[in-house]
Amino acid sequence: MITINPEREARRRGKPTNPLHLFARDWQLTAHCRRLPCTHARVLVAGLLLKVYGPDATLEQVASRLRCSACGTRGARIEVRYVGRRGDGR
Repeated sequence: MITINPEREARRRGKPTNPLHLFARDWQLTAHCRRLPCTHARVLVAGLLLKVYGPDATLEQVASRLRCSACGTRGARIEVRYVGRRGDGR
């Protein structure tokens, strides 16, 4: 039986050069503002990102286009987290 370590898999898959379609299912994408005093974060819907940017867009390309709704800073850091098939992190 093969087991997947979700944290290790997220570090491996969460590289900026990975295409967006890898994260369409079982993964949660969270955008964090790059500005130091701003701690704003937002969960991204992968399905909407796929429609807007296309399946071959990379995380780096998407992150560079995002703008913080709290402070207006352009660019974000995208965190990738495995949530599993159920969507609750189990």
